[in-house]
Amino acid sequence: MPKEEEKVQAQEALPTIEEHAQALGVPPWAFAGLKVYAGWAEGTRVSRAQFEKALKEFLQGPTHR
Repeated sequence: MPKEEEKVQAQEALPTIEEHAQALGVPPWAFAGLKVYAGWAEGTRVSRAQFEKALKEFLQGPTHR
């Protein structure tokens, strides 16, 4: 299997940001801000660790970069 195809399959195995938000009980206002902060579009797939790190940075960090 080509490496490109392996990367796509590994990426597809990750949950979407919406799934992470629901599982962690992230309020809608925080999720909306997080998407803007992290530059994520709907349906973006990330690991739980990536999601939690970005959420923590968003909630505890400055309101701008």
